[in-house]
Amino acid sequence: MSKVNVKPVLLNGEQIQALKTIQERERQKSGMGIAPSIHAVARKVFDAGLSKMEAGQ
Repeated sequence: MSKVNVKPVLLNGEQIQALKTIQERERQKSGMGIAPSIHAVARKVFDAGLSKMEAGQ
């Protein structure tokens, strides 16, 4: 089995703030005031971007 070499992705302050805004929006939508972690939000945004790129948009 080959070892996967993964490194962290660094974001700038504006990108972090955008993720926090999305996180707060999700907290407000939740009936219990629960929000996903910043990491979960970032993965969701990244997946959405990849899906758009794969679709040729």
